[in-house]
Amino acid sequence: MRCPGCTCVSHFRVIIPRSMPRISSPSTHRRISFGCHDTRRNLPSASSSKRGESNFLARFEKAYLSLELDTTPRVHSLATGREFALEGFGRADLLFMAWKPSSAKEDFTALALKNLRVTAFEAKLKDWRKGLAQASRYRFFANRSLLVLPPETAAIALSFLRTFRALNVGLWEFDSASSILRRHFTPRCGKALNSKAREKAIQMISTRLKLGQCFEG
Repeated sequence: MRCPGCTCVSHFRVIIPRSMPRISSPSTHRRISFGCHDTRRNLPSASSSKRGESNFLARFEKAYLSLELDTTPRVHSLATGREFALEGFGRADLLFMAWKPSSAKEDFTALALKNLRVTAFEAKLKDWRKGLAQASRYRFFANRSLLVLPPETAAIALSFLRTFRALNVGLWEFDSASSILRRHFTPRCGKALNSKAREKAIQMISTRLKLGQCFEG
């Protein structure tokens, strides 16, 4: 199965119109509610910056999802979820998931989710070093992990592109004002670094899907 959004081109520029024309939705999309909340975000000192990052992430998610819905084969199912926390491996800002159902009636079975492809995203407005450290932890349960930054921060992080490559963490630049996405480095989808963490993550995702704690996009 093609890994959605996967490209090995170091510098790839995608312009995503704010109102992308849609003939039909080629894939089924669901938004999963993981029910996670970081109480530290209630602190006054963190509220402003977290609100800015949340808005940035929301614009990126919308733009990226529009692109994936138009390029992912119809036979695949897609899902996104915010604030995915796995004990010992951090809290990913956004998960993007794609899988090929075994049948129309068995969309969430272990067989259907066996080849689930999980992409974990961390979004930062300024502290790219912290973002890189966090994103690197998601590789233990995800097929790939990427850090998304605004242009001004990405310009600084680009000087350390070798570090991103060494850690196998992607570096994407997203301009929320123009909806331009630049993929400076996109790692290939590979096996998660920790099989137990991977199994636990799949179990959490599967449970949310089966319990209906999601809605159609």
